Amino acid sequence: MPKKSGDAAVLILALHLYLGPRTSASSAFISTHAITDILSIGSTPPTTVSGVTYHRLALADDVGASLDTVSAANAIITSVAQTQAQRILVHCSAAVSRSPTIVAAYLMSKHDMSSRSALHIIVTARPAVCPNADFVAQLKSLENVLRGECSLDMDVLSAKKTDRVAG
Repeated sequence: MPKKSGDAAVLILALHLYLGPRTSASSAFISTHAITDILSIGSTPPTTVSGVTYHRLALADDVGASLDTVSAANAIITSVAQTQAQRILVHCSAAVSRSPTIVAAYLMSKHDMSSRSALHIIVTARPAVCPNADFVAQLKSLENVLRGECSLDMDVLSAKKTDRVAG
């Protein structure tokens, strides 16, 4: 059975940061892309591969789930992978809400991006991305802390994929 296009991981930052669903943490993808680290958000990878460092952070895709500790831990893990010229795959079950939000928080805090720019990069690479409303609110709050202003004028990303990609 052929894989659905939503099963594939996408490159977010050149040769460094990949985002995908749980199914993308396969041994074939890991070896093809020389992945050295995997950050699993709330779910366990389907397989483990020798030589890969696995990190797991609990985060439910629920209203009230806090990004505070998870985004800080993600920034540390991803920074370590980047400085050591390693490659990291960040995944959750479907790469629609949790892992894209964590990657957006990383881009905002470590690459000085606005929430709008970070989400635009992620949604352009993976159009199915649609963080839950509470995660969007937390990204807006993070941007206010980091930049003193917020670039997002919405509380929820559009349900239409074409509108999300349009930015």
